[in-house]
Amino acid sequence: MPRIRKPVWLSFIDEQLLDAFVDNPYECPIVIDKEGIVRFMSRYNVGLYGKTPEQAVGKHITEINKNSRMHETLVTGKPEIGETYLLGSRQQIVARIPLRDQDGNIIGVLGKRIFHRLEKVRDLYRKLEVLEGQLKYYRKEVKSLKSEIQLDRIVGSSDLIREEKENALQAAKSDAAVLLTGESGTGKEACAYFIHHNSRRAEGPFIRVNCAAIPHELIESELFGYEGGAFTGARPQGKPGRFELAQGGTILLDEIGDMPPNMQAKLLRVLQEHEVDRVGGTKPIKLDFRLICSTNRDLQEMIKKGAFRTDLYYRINIFMIHTPSLRSIPEDIPAIALYLMEELSEKMTAVPASISDDAMEALKRYSWPGNVRELRNVLERAMITAEGDTILFKDLPTRIREYSKGKEDMKSFAGPLRVTVAEAEKKAIAEALQFVGGNKVKAAKLLGVHRTALYQKIKRYKIQSV
Repeated sequence: MPRIRKPVWLSFIDEQLLDAFVDNPYECPIVIDKEGIVRFMSRYNVGLYGKTPEQAVGKHITEINKNSRMHETLVTGKPEIGETYLLGSRQQIVARIPLRDQDGNIIGVLGKRIFHRLEKVRDLYRKLEVLEGQLKYYRKEVKSLKSEIQLDRIVGSSDLIREEKENALQAAKSDAAVLLTGESGTGKEACAYFIHHNSRRAEGPFIRVNCAAIPHELIESELFGYEGGAFTGARPQGKPGRFELAQGGTILLDEIGDMPPNMQAKLLRVLQEHEVDRVGGTKPIKLDFRLICSTNRDLQEMIKKGAFRTDLYYRINIFMIHTPSLRSIPEDIPAIALYLMEELSEKMTAVPASISDDAMEALKRYSWPGNVRELRNVLERAMITAEGDTILFKDLPTRIREYSKGKEDMKSFAGPLRVTVAEAEKKAIAEALQFVGGNKVKAAKLLGVHRTALYQKIKRYKIQSV
């Protein structure tokens, strides 16, 4: 073997350190010269080749391993890195690197292991899959997030909104599961992100899943992922599920009430074990995520009908937060409307920045069956059709203008009627309390109302107890 001039840096390395550097159990190096003769073999290769270094050195590489391709690298002069190779009794990832002198001539080949345990490679590959999935997910989501209400705020100052904020901040202090209830369009997703944004997981991913929008036959692979070739049409490289994408962050299962019964059982196991099994997989994947669910359905009624699992309900319902409908918080409509207009104005030019008093009154009177989502659509249309810098009553949709006029016409009748009813109610409560000696429980039973409702009416009418 040609003599190679010793690099200067080698003189500063202790001989024992150099030996440990070259001959290590992780790479198990073997070196051949330009004739294919073994010139060095790590002592850790004994188990792989069945020969000691003393028995191997001086022999051709094919005598040591008949399947070796190191001598082919002498001919091609091209490094082969990351090749899968059966070495001993185990598949391993190896490298074959041509060695050259200072003139560029090939003088030998170095062979070594990169990974001797392929399960480690699979783990790395799975992590890369998850990162790739998260990247694709966020590229798609970033456009929709720009066109929706900013999710790190809950707008309003009414008692119901304050209660929602307080409950959300309380939930954000822990990783306990949260169940968000409320009508469609009341901002359940905004509340979910508010919790995520204020939790220790704020820097992690926030993954949304609409259970109602995924076909039942695909929901398992969407949530838990699948291995390559797990079913017809599956990607050869497999795909991580939404729970894997939520690693270290929060996953929101929207419309949880639409999840099919067989998936409810599998979801329950995932929540208990915090691990998922990919479709077609053989090894469970441990995960760290925080679960938030939302629904506009009555899950307790579904439980009575056998459509929702009782054990799953109590697993996801550690914190329950209700998002109020827009008609229950009319005093917050001005703040919400102006906030939405400010957000909408970012993608428009020369748009109104305010709402006239009569238009705002009409918005406050309307019943809003579509809640905030409907309000947003109404404002977007009005901002386009308005001629000046203020949205006027005439710029609102016909249904809202007519509804407001109807409410105005009813005021002259509704006022006296409310007063009459209130006086009768107040008198009945006072007489009932007097009859039972001031016992509110008995009075509620006598009047046929819930005692909580009775307490509220006593406070509202300022009725003195007997």
